[in-house]
Amino acid sequence: MSQLRTVQVLGGGAGSSARVSSLAAGLVARGVQVTVCAPAGSGHAHGLPASGTRFVAVPRRSDPAAVAALRTACAGADIVHAHGLHAAVRAGIALSGRG
Repeated sequence: MSQLRTVQVLGGGAGSSARVSSLAAGLVARGVQVTVCAPAGSGHAHGLPASGTRFVAVPRRSDPAAVAALRTACAGADIVHAHGLHAAVRAGIALSGRG
């Protein structure tokens, strides 16, 4: 069985970052490959790379470049979990048309 891959998308709020940091650490401890997509700087503020997660800086915008970066980060993910309304809208746009 292959390793489960999940992407956590943050909108940039400090509360979400702390929850996602805890969630990511727990998932990694259970053998899940975790990628966190958030605005630059938020991953390092909560120690995400140290927890074994992959951090991808994605601006908190919905322009084509930001959506393309999010789409690339989500490629191959089994689960994409958005934290917050803004993150959900961006993830929905990025994942639209995906099988």
